[in-house]
Amino acid sequence: MKEEVEQITKFPLGIVVISVIMFFAALATDIFWLTKLAGKAFPSTMPLDPAVYNAFAVPDIVLSLFLYIGAFGLIKLRKYGFVVSLVAMGMWIFDSLLVLSITKLNQINIVGPCLFFAFFTVVYLWTKKRLFN
Repeated sequence: MKEEVEQITKFPLGIVVISVIMFFAALATDIFWLTKLAGKAFPSTMPLDPAVYNAFAVPDIVLSLFLYIGAFGLIKLRKYGFVVSLVAMGMWIFDSLLVLSITKLNQINIVGPCLFFAFFTVVYLWTKKRLFN
């Protein structure tokens, strides 16, 4: 009984925070694209051609699937959670840098925190890789 309590208290808070952020980012992405598909899209946050804007739909949905799976795997401390989360963060970094290059730093207030989170997550998970079996 005492070992169980010790194990619970040593669960890293960073893993929980990363998982929660990943889950809600995936949920927000899905809601965004589902409302766009339903014809009730949110106002555009970036001045882009609609064809360019719509080109992000499929990669964003795939990214959201990786975010869901990764968040669940991180909470369970499974190796697949570690690997899928790193893949998701790589996709997120690429996506953010692509948006940043298209908007020419006009959307740094949106993209900057995303890049910070993705880079922080990669570094943090890499330092905690021994937790994942």
